[in-house]
Order: sequence, then C-alpha cells, then structure tokens
Amino acid sequence: MRTVQLEMLRPDEIRAEQERISLVYLPVGPVEWHSFHMPMGTDGLIAQETARRAAAITGGAVAPTLFIGTERNDSRQMLANLRVPAGADDYILGMDFAPDRVPSLYLREEVFATTVREHLRLLVRMGFRMVVLVNGHGAAGQLDTLRRLCDEVSHEHGAHCVFPEFDGPRMGALIKAERLNPGHADRLETAMMMALTDSVALDRLPPAGEPLYTAALGMASGSQFGGTGPADGHVPDDPRHATAALGEALLTACADDLAEHVTGLYAKLG
Repeated sequence: MRTVQLEMLRPDEIRAEQERISLVYLPVGPVEWHSFHMPMGTDGLIAQETARRAAAITGGAVAPTLFIGTERNDSRQMLANLRVPAGADDYILGMDFAPDRVPSLYLREEVFATTVREHLRLLVRMGFRMVVLVNGHGAAGQLDTLRRLCDEVSHEHGAHCVFPEFDGPRMGALIKAERLNPGHADRLETAMMMALTDSVALDRLPPAGEPLYTAALGMASGSQFGGTGPADGHVPDDPRHATAALGEALLTACADDLAEHVTGLYAKLG
C-alpha cells in the first residue's frame, strides 16, 4: 500500500488490502484541555500515531481519526483527590477546572455513542472483518461507551471488534524503567507529543524549580487520580522533564504491543 490511511486509498487498494488482511484501526480522542503547553488534540493525535504505526506492522488500514470524546460531571472524590476546590453543586467536566482554560469539546455521552457506533457500522459495511478501537482518552464514560459499542458490533454486525485496555509488556517495562506516573498532560503525554510535533511549548509552564499544581494548570499524574498524590496537589511526574527521545520510545513500544496483540487475535479468526 502507498499509505495506511483509509481516506487516501483507492477502492482497488482497499480491496487488495482486505484480501491480505481485513483489518482497520479507528483512532478516537477528544479535543480537550491539556494544560497551557500542549495541543488540545493530544489524545486523538497519540491514538492516531499509534494506529498508524501498528498498521504499518500488521497491515490493514487506519480510518480517519475521530477527534471526539465525552466526560461526566467529576465526582467530589476525584476533585478532592486532585486537590481542586469545588462546592457541592459545582458542575465540572473532565479537566475543565483550571483558571483561564479554553473549554474542551466534550460531546454528550449519547451523541458520542451514536457517532462512534455509526463509524463502526460503516467500516463493517465496507467489508472489514476486524475493527480495532484505538482510544486516547481515559474517562470512565468514554471507556464504558466504547466497551459497550465494541461488544455490540462483535455480536450484532458480524465483525470482530477489539478494544485494547492494557499496557503491553514493552510499554509496561518502559513505564517502570522511566518511573513514569501516567496521567493527564504530565511527563508521558508531553514526551509523546514532543516526538510528534513542535507544538509543545514547555515555556508556557512556570519556570523550572517551581511546583506545578493540578488545580491551577489542569494536569495531573496517575497517582493523584487515585488519591495517593502529594497532599498539596502538585504534579509529581513533571512534564518539564519530558524529552522527544522518551516520547519516541513510548510510541514505538505502544505500537509494537498493539500490533502483537492484534496479530494474535486476527490469527484466531481463521
């Protein structure tokens, strides 16, 4: 194939690839606040690059990225874990709590579900036997919706839908070796975006040496979401320590793990 991007393929190229391996990846991720230093399309862009790299290994095509996502009203417990001040009646979606933020483009959950469902249905109608959802956004509502839709497609539309939710062996080993604490707009995501684009601007963050506070910046490390982060609400996995080299290693590991997983599942289709 000239490219793995579905929209760039001629009909004969799509049919030829389907005869070789009838597999398509569908990247999904919202346009969402990722603090002051990151592109708002971070989640979708990382999902898109992961899908492209995996498809280059496995074969198959990559459908146009859906830059969409959904969020639910944040729980009081999560906001308390993040040390974000909030009243009992405050209505806060996702990471949209930092002062001076640009609001995220979150779809209503039912609209998100309808949109993804239609894309899955149409990819199956195009003739793909396996559809792999590559999701870049970890919100509970998004994960629940994608699990449900993937199950629906697999049982009602005659195709096999795959929704990987795991750190594969390469990614897990790298996270451990680099002592990463994966969260939102912190070192891991920042590094991956530094490998993808020159749009990351670390100089938009406070100077080196000053702590970064979740409530002020709309970023967080994974331990903070679980309530085991620093008591003062500062971000322990500092994005200012990210490098493009680390990001490239993470993207490679993620794509290799995904490709290995998908290849094993496809082989079982017979």
